[in-house]
Amino acid sequence: MELHWWAFVLAFLITAVLMPALIRFLKQSKEQAVIRKLGPDHQAKAGTPSMGGALFVAATVLTVLVLPSTYASEASFTWTLILVVAVGAFALIGGIDDGLKLVRHSDEGFHFKPKLAAQTISALAVLILMWVLKVPFVITLPVVGPVYLGPFYFFFLWFWLVGWSNATNLTDGLDGLLAGCSVIVYGVYTWIAWQANNPSIVTFNLALIGALIAFLFYNHPKAKIFMGDTGSLALGAGLAIESILLHAALSLVWFGLIFVIETLSVIIQTISYHFFKKRVFPMAPIHHSFEQFGWREWQIDFLFWGITLVLALVGVYFLV
Repeated sequence: MELHWWAFVLAFLITAVLMPALIRFLKQSKEQAVIRKLGPDHQAKAGTPSMGGALFVAATVLTVLVLPSTYASEASFTWTLILVVAVGAFALIGGIDDGLKLVRHSDEGFHFKPKLAAQTISALAVLILMWVLKVPFVITLPVVGPVYLGPFYFFFLWFWLVGWSNATNLTDGLDGLLAGCSVIVYGVYTWIAWQANNPSIVTFNLALIGALIAFLFYNHPKAKIFMGDTGSLALGAGLAIESILLHAALSLVWFGLIFVIETLSVIIQTISYHFFKKRVFPMAPIHHSFEQFGWREWQIDFLFWGITLVLALVGVYFLV
């Protein structure tokens, strides 16, 4: 247990200490986020550096790789390696996406097809790693129990990784919103991993939570730095793979309901406008609709964090 909390402390300190230097470096090199012209009026945020997610992901990965507990057994190393590869691969995709935005001085990075191709390759890499490490290709469904998918497991894994990474990416539209929600959901899976006697996931999550809390000191409204796609894609991929490894994949639909709602609001808005030229919401993702109603970012953050916390408490009580 002691090493678990050392993971939290170490990742927190790395992120807290190095983030000011990263912010200064990005500002001096003029690597700053481009604010979407089609979104709400956030031009006051113009010039805020992005790619803060690179640091909290790096702090998490470095922390778990230097802790002796990672190498205490073959199982510990297996779970940690899968988590590091999944989170790292999607962080890399997000980093390239963020980099392209900066180079082009545009709010558009990866185009849809190459981004989807990169995510598909990453999902395939995770699948191959799981096969090499002899992780069973099985998902556990409520009431039904374990279901062995065989070759169809890849399609599920692909859908889960790509879907959740994009869902968290869509949620990352306000200062502190995604980071706060992620701390809560990762906290839930820390508890589930503890109950399942999986110390590797517990350690990884405590490191990530520590790094995210440190990041929030710089990301709360008004943010000094954004996490960028580097962080948002990685966070979703991490949740997706953890829910699978803990045999609780469908629980993520409940615990990550805010991410589901954000994604559905975009899908509904897009379909409605494309076919009927009408908007269902003032703006999508739905957190921007609250801005249109006059809510401040802190108010929206607290509402969404509160909903996520209630979902977590209810889910832990009834589902776990």
